[in-house]
Amino acid sequence: MKMKNELKMTNLGNLGYFLGLEFVQTEDGIHMHQRKYILETLERFNLKNCNNTSIPVMANLKLSYQQEETKVDATLFKQIVGTLRYSCNSRPDISFGVELISRFMHDPRQSHLAVAKHILRYLKGTTDYGLYFPRTIDNTNDVLEAWCDAD
Repeated sequence: MKMKNELKMTNLGNLGYFLGLEFVQTEDGIHMHQRKYILETLERFNLKNCNNTSIPVMANLKLSYQQEETKVDATLFKQIVGTLRYSCNSRPDISFGVELISRFMHDPRQSHLAVAKHILRYLKGTTDYGLYFPRTIDNTNDVLEAWCDAD
């Protein structure tokens, strides 16, 4: 039984934008990205004109809590981390760095904020990156498979 026979529905066409996620549908598949959301985030945190960087997190980065290090505005830090966490919906490449800085939400220091801003600078240079879901070319059912490595 089809849902439209049971419920009153309106076809609004192909999905283009939903909750900060943008969808570009082509004959080859669907590209999901958050370009607009990232640009709005950069403007919100006054990083619109910052220099971008080519890597999301510096190699061998080890963050720790240093009592003597300068405290930063916890609300600002939480806002930045929150927007970065939402950006992970289409940007798994930043997930490690975002998880790393999320550990310091209770009492963020200058080094933690610097890493958060570094990730934002990376996003600035890669605004069109996202997830691509290719269309199958054979007659098999489309199956979206996901894998993870959880310890």
